[in-house]
Amino acid sequence: MGLKQIGDKIENCKATQIIRRALGSCYFPLVTAAVCIACYYLGWDIVNIWYLCLCGTAIMICCKDVSPVLCIVLFLSLLPSAQHSPRIDGFSSGYLVSPPILAQEIIGVTFFGSSLLYRLVAGVLNGNFKITPMFWTVVALSVAFMLGGLFYSHYTILNFVYGLALAGVLIGFYIFSCGNIKIGEKTFIRIAYYFIAVFGTAALFLAVAYLTYDGVIVDGEVMREKLVFGWGTYNQLGLLLAMAIPAWFYLAGKHKYGFGFLLGGLANLVVVFLSMSRQAMVMGTVIFVACCVWLLIWDKGKKRIINASIMGAVVLVGFIGLAIMHDKVLPFFSSFLQGLATGNGRTRLWEEGMQNFLHKPLFGVGFFDPLAEEGNVGFTNGKLSNIIPRMCHNTFFQLISSCGLVGLVAYVVHRTQTVISVINNITNERVFVVMLLGVLLLMSLLDNHIFYFIMTAVYTLLVSLLAVTEKKDKKDARLATI
Repeated sequence: MGLKQIGDKIENCKATQIIRRALGSCYFPLVTAAVCIACYYLGWDIVNIWYLCLCGTAIMICCKDVSPVLCIVLFLSLLPSAQHSPRIDGFSSGYLVSPPILAQEIIGVTFFGSSLLYRLVAGVLNGNFKITPMFWTVVALSVAFMLGGLFYSHYTILNFVYGLALAGVLIGFYIFSCGNIKIGEKTFIRIAYYFIAVFGTAALFLAVAYLTYDGVIVDGEVMREKLVFGWGTYNQLGLLLAMAIPAWFYLAGKHKYGFGFLLGGLANLVVVFLSMSRQAMVMGTVIFVACCVWLLIWDKGKKRIINASIMGAVVLVGFIGLAIMHDKVLPFFSSFLQGLATGNGRTRLWEEGMQNFLHKPLFGVGFFDPLAEEGNVGFTNGKLSNIIPRMCHNTFFQLISSCGLVGLVAYVVHRTQTVISVINNITNERVFVVMLLGVLLLMSLLDNHIFYFIMTAVYTLLVSLLAVTEKKDKKDARLATI
């Protein structure tokens, strides 16, 4: 029996079909959320890691459509547990790097990574991956990352290593996704549930933090520096919460009685404000309004009237609440706007980023700059122990500082191509993806999200969804045009 026959037998066996249906169902993200929550509070990090790695491997081996890998990548953002997080109280138990646990992590990641690489190569060899203008812009941006800091007198190899890692995630996930994602009737519904499951998990973490963490509320004021979890702080929590907003609206448009999901989107926005992340509040509100307009365009007849009435009632209640509680609300917004105006300390980073660009305008100074600790040009450090460099908290300044004009031009070309891709085929599903990308890109104007590996992977998976649905097909009724 040849390898092809063995592969076909495995693909068509009953066990594979059961696994495929389970991973492709809307229950998969709910089960993943339950596992994540249990492991987070019990300190079972290795159980969660094995679960995500094995599910990821199963997706690579059993599923014809690999879009469920987005669920795996999203939940990676919620590691590690409260017990072993280096963020909480600034203390790390060393659990994740202890030899027995580290060995298991390496084995699990090897399984997942090897199977992902297999599907990447298979997608190319099977002819499923097509080279398009979008691909070349992804390549250009990846090359710009790798060239960051070139010819800088204090260049360190860490610049190339970090740039190579970003490029690997960007190109690798793009080729893998475009070669293996197969759009079906429920693909985008499943994706919406992935983000809602992450929202529910993050919202629970936030609620527990408010109720149980010491010093979160002092004299009626929220100490947001206490709102930490897993890898991140309140800003990352705000991002995960805000990215779920478009999912509620997409499901509201897909279902006959979608007003329940509309109310879910409103509740989501309220939780975003509880995260105390200013950028999440602003950008989440912007996306919420944009989603309201999108839903009203999408809706027809009585459904449009019902949803418009709910939106109008929410606005009215909001104005009444502002009028009644103006003495408490106005000081908050004054402090809020002041924080936005000053960037909460970010303006200094932006100025230093500009200085780096003026010092080395072509390729920048790279992501790591050993002069930072001496107080000279640059603000990133070059210590090997710091895997993630200190950054600008703004996409534009990060690009010109780390990659110079080369990086900025590559990014502008890439962003232009994504806009052209969207215009080429406007559907409700693709608008949903645009809204998800909108949250990530808007919040990256005040943070570093798209320069972190997990969010780079999320970004790439979303862009690849635009790429594989770019071509119009009138025979395909799976994508309902607006």
